[in-house]
Amino acid sequence: MNAIRTADVPDCRLCGGAGAPLHADVEDRLFGIPGRWSLLRCAACALVWLSPRPEAADISRLYQGYYTHEEEAPPSALQRAVRHGIPAAVLGYAQASPGFGARLLSRVGPLREAGVRSALGLDGHLRGRLLDVGCGSGLLLGTLRDLGWDVSGSEIDPDAAAVARARVGCEVHEGAVEELSLPAGHYQAVTLSHVIEHVLDPVATLRECGRLLARDGRVAIVTPNAASRGSRAFGPDWRGWEPPRHIHVFEPESLVQVVERAGLRVVSCETPASSAYYLWLESARLRGDAPSTAARLRALAFWIDEYRRVRAGDACGEEILLLAKRA
Repeated sequence: MNAIRTADVPDCRLCGGAGAPLHADVEDRLFGIPGRWSLLRCAACALVWLSPRPEAADISRLYQGYYTHEEEAPPSALQRAVRHGIPAAVLGYAQASPGFGARLLSRVGPLREAGVRSALGLDGHLRGRLLDVGCGSGLLLGTLRDLGWDVSGSEIDPDAAAVARARVGCEVHEGAVEELSLPAGHYQAVTLSHVIEHVLDPVATLRECGRLLARDGRVAIVTPNAASRGSRAFGPDWRGWEPPRHIHVFEPESLVQVVERAGLRVVSCETPASSAYYLWLESARLRGDAPSTAARLRALAFWIDEYRRVRAGDACGEEILLLAKRA
């Protein structure tokens, strides 16, 4: 593949502050996009961004062969309980029939958190039309459809959009959400699961999401947390950086600023630890550690300890989960 065309971004696009080097000379060790990149951090607002940044015309080239082109294995019984049973027990999705096992699992703190995260914290009483922006291969669409939402998606990658249509059987619009001219006020929920870190102009993307939202609806965002315990433990090997596809990586405070600048009002903002096990293993792999039973046990211990810290009030979870509504 030829080199991606890029442009240097020395200053923060959120507040105008100068960027200080966080990690320099990093490479794409996941999908082999050629180039070397730096991560800069704004001392004023804590936004982390990629420099040089891929030019808009080359963004689609970053996703050739991306994981969203592949069908995933059917969920295990435990995964089904977390994705469907626990939201039914905790968030009011009664038609999902939580059952005794799911009610019991919902009493296990880390699993309860994972179940709420799997539904992006959306309460069952909000159910109606839902648009998943950047829906990828449709995993979230399928989960939310099974919980009773009337789902549709948008996706810039036609290959991923085709996988999502085949998996879920719903409408998937192709293109950036800002360019689709979807009807205003049409959706009870607009979701962005690991999407906002990929876009060139997150304020513009969220402003359009707000335009699409019904008056009492919610925008739900999940994105890596640049202030997570994993980002500190693994440094440039942390899986959440993902250069060059992650163009901005947020801390809770900088994400709140972006959301408010887009004209939305924050309802809640937390940092769940539910992805800590997966991110520990992936980050260890990027660091060069061999997979092993001992590594899986360390990842499990990391997850449980991170959950304990988050519950004690430390915003150190691997992801940010933010819910917002129209101002």
